Amino acid sequence: MDATHLLILFLLSSQLITMSLSSQSPQGNSDPDLPTLLKIKTQFGNPAALAEWQPGTDHCGWPYAYCNQYRRVVALFLENVSITSTLPPAIGELDQLRTINIVNIPGLHGPIPDSLGKLAHLSILNVMVTSVSGSIPASLSRTNLSSVSFFGNKLTGRIPTSLEKLPHLTFFDAANNDLVGTIPPRLVHGGTPDRPLGLKLSNNRLSGTIPWLYGIERYIMEFKVANNQLAGDASFLFGRRKTVDDLDLSGNRLRFNLTGLEMPRDLLFLNLSHNRIYGGVPASLLESRVVTLDLSYNELCREIPAGGRMGWFKAEAYGHNKCLCGTPLPPCASGHY
Repeated sequence: MDATHLLILFLLSSQLITMSLSSQSPQGNSDPDLPTLLKIKTQFGNPAALAEWQPGTDHCGWPYAYCNQYRRVVALFLENVSITSTLPPAIGELDQLRTINIVNIPGLHGPIPDSLGKLAHLSILNVMVTSVSGSIPASLSRTNLSSVSFFGNKLTGRIPTSLEKLPHLTFFDAANNDLVGTIPPRLVHGGTPDRPLGLKLSNNRLSGTIPWLYGIERYIMEFKVANNQLAGDASFLFGRRKTVDDLDLSGNRLRFNLTGLEMPRDLLFLNLSHNRIYGGVPASLLESRVVTLDLSYNELCREIPAGGRMGWFKAEAYGHNKCLCGTPLPPCASGHY
């Protein structure tokens, strides 16, 4: 299980700890979410997966919906079920909802409803591995999101800059979509040692430069933007005091001098392949914790440093560069380097 899955499980667990299936009701109108859940079922097309959602039964005992002690629905978990429908706009009427987790439902299509922006308490939003398309709603900036994953959908358009207004957003994953435009400079921000940032935007069509503000965020766990159309200098992401453990910038048009860069102290996975990076292999790799390295298909030159962890890396990690030499590549020409 990688760090991303651990983070999502931690956030989901934190939400579930506060839930209870107590039968106590608040004063006044009891079960205000019951008619909304029935509306959601209808908008889903009355799928067999929701057959137990029936009038006259206790909605806090229904599968996929979870209540707090006041019988208000605070979480929806729909995973690996057969639904062919669009996402119900009525989800936006569950005004106490804190978690939405919709995963691996290929038949789910159409847009993400703007109505989700009405969920002032929404903290975790996962819509992953579906056929959901269209743009990311700017209305989500009115929620309380701290973690978002749109991994593996068919989303298009730009990432709304309005999401930068979310004060607690520390994790954002929109990898494997068809997004365009630039990366908002403060899409995730405010990382701490207990809650480092994660930004995963690989396999889209994003362009422009990587915003330099991510270079001053000290606590970043994952920064993965592979296979886009990003250009320019990304050297500011490096530094001994950075805490990133997974840095993947591969498959872009980045160009900067790698020679003297310091590896982040916690870095384990580094992929800079298929760019226009020049200079030499940095000596800081000797004392780093890196266990997976790929510097292939760049414009690197000079002798590869020897010793330390460098013996772990095979020739493929350095292949297709300008003029790298030394173990594990052929020896450098005598007196040339």
